Amino acid sequence: MKEEIVEFRAGTRCSLRWGLGLALLLLPASRAAAGDREELRSSPPDVHDPGPRGGAPGAGGPLPHLADDELKLFNEGLFRATELEATCDSCSDVPPGTAIPPGSPPDTTNSAGLGGRFNSDQCVACHSHPALGGTSPATNPSFAIAGHKGATNVVPFFESLHGPTREVRFRFNEDGTRDGSVHQKFTVKGRSDAPLCQLEQPDFRAAEEKYGLAFRIPTPLFGLGLVDSIPDIEIRAHLNSHPERKARLGIHGTPNLVGNNSTIGRFGWKAQNASITVFAGEAYNVEMGITNELFPISKTEDETCNLGAEPNDVTRVDDAKFDDPREIMADWLMFSLFTRFLDAPQPVALSRSAERGFHLFEEVGCSECHVPSMKTRPAPLGPLSKALAGKTVNLFSDLVVHHMGANLADNVIQGGAGPDQFRSAPLWGVGQRLFFLHDGRTGDLQEAIRAHYSPASEAHGRDPAYPASEANQVILNYARLSSTEQQDILDFLRSL
Repeated sequence: MKEEIVEFRAGTRCSLRWGLGLALLLLPASRAAAGDREELRSSPPDVHDPGPRGGAPGAGGPLPHLADDELKLFNEGLFRATELEATCDSCSDVPPGTAIPPGSPPDTTNSAGLGGRFNSDQCVACHSHPALGGTSPATNPSFAIAGHKGATNVVPFFESLHGPTREVRFRFNEDGTRDGSVHQKFTVKGRSDAPLCQLEQPDFRAAEEKYGLAFRIPTPLFGLGLVDSIPDIEIRAHLNSHPERKARLGIHGTPNLVGNNSTIGRFGWKAQNASITVFAGEAYNVEMGITNELFPISKTEDETCNLGAEPNDVTRVDDAKFDDPREIMADWLMFSLFTRFLDAPQPVALSRSAERGFHLFEEVGCSECHVPSMKTRPAPLGPLSKALAGKTVNLFSDLVVHHMGANLADNVIQGGAGPDQFRSAPLWGVGQRLFFLHDGRTGDLQEAIRAHYSPASEAHGRDPAYPASEANQVILNYARLSSTEQQDILDFLRSL
């Protein structure tokens, strides 16, 4: 038992702290949990999140050593991600696929396919910080998107001007069965390119009471091609490593296997998608309402609102230059290639504090879930993938889902990920990130860390009983560090 308490600090904790930890383990579970919560109640006043680091973005560019054709595809994909969507080809302000002239109004459209319901009308609106391909910017784009082209939308109550943009899921259906799907925030009603559409926005206040709401913020797109190239056996090897230490810390972890071929999902907050191709096709359909070859059916089949040919965005076969894939490929597929060739975020040099913080990060147990690095497949994957082969991916994630308890539970099931299970969020790029946790509830790293603690809870209303968070012992280990040591870990995280 003594080894279990002090293992993370190799015997360097003082006897008072060791005694407290031993006493907590000897208490009945309820009393121990109460003691843990008391220990975690307040953060040391001299420990603070340094905040997003300044300077140039450490991300947003292409992978190094791309072939010429790969770089052309990356740049074309980046352009497609910046296009602003209209409801149909003939409704676009400038010909689809062309650059918007300088000085044009900010809602000038140069693409087509926007569905009757949507969250955004442009990929990079929600993936722009600290560079294109990132995540929520400092100013919430929803406040501009809501009224584009004269739309009559109001910004939902759960959005704030200086908070993250969120997507919303309804937890339950009218009959009490589970829903869990995204319900888009806006409609094209009132837009000049959809004059007949009468689709109303959902009443999110009423839906909160009736169905329950769950929120997600955008995940960064940096380095997704590298993550896509990590083999399942590499993920499983890390999952099966250090079994005795994981058991002492209460860490288990479970791959979220995709239903069609039982390979490991790795994209999305619950690792629900197995590839960036599916991730991209779903994003076009769910976030912008754009139907495509992967998701050809609109969630809102209304001819007065979905004005383009269905599916909206497919491989081009008319008037295409068949010797140029940049002219043939659909926008969603070009977007997937942009993310495939988008480089990982780069850390800064470690200060002395951050260097100490890295060692403490490993010692308290954070690295058992936030695995510092994995390897991609050693051999080239094909003519488009040599820049991805045999690379070390410094993602700080194990890419599997863990029980996080009631405090972080969203009561949404996706594949094999249950109501309180989430993928270990990759920490690369955290140094410049503005919002944390799946719902963006905080911009403070210290608060985000402490939110990982959650005791077991009983069923209540429509919430099932939740187990204790797998992070509990690690968070207690962190809380028992000195103020200086906690600060070192925060300084390390802001270096990533």
